[in-house]
Amino acid sequence: MRNITIQADAVFNNPNNLNGKLSIDDIRVFVDNIDVGSISSKEFDVPSKKEFTIPLEGTFSLSKIYEENKNSLLNSVIKMVQTDSLLIRYEGNIKYHFGNFSYPYKINKEQEVSLK
Repeated sequence: MRNITIQADAVFNNPNNLNGKLSIDDIRVFVDNIDVGSISSKEFDVPSKKEFTIPLEGTFSLSKIYEENKNSLLNSVIKMVQTDSLLIRYEGNIKYHFGNFSYPYKINKEQEVSLK
């Protein structure tokens, strides 16, 4: 079986006067509640008082997902055919760095993705 690549843009707004850096080490990706793997990104600069976007990407093995989730996967395929969409959830932490200071931000975001 093939691999599947998921790309997403994480959009942030920094209302503060301070800039800094964001690092993303391990954000888990769930498709219709099936854990398909993780995505990561290189470290990014955080501009002060601006909205900014960080591109995220992850490649996942369809055969591994199938082997680990045979029953759930069939239900997801049936739902996908009926609704023409998938529910994708991202969970994990993004860390903000400013000098020696570091703060984790918890990510738990869902989005319905249309397959049309």
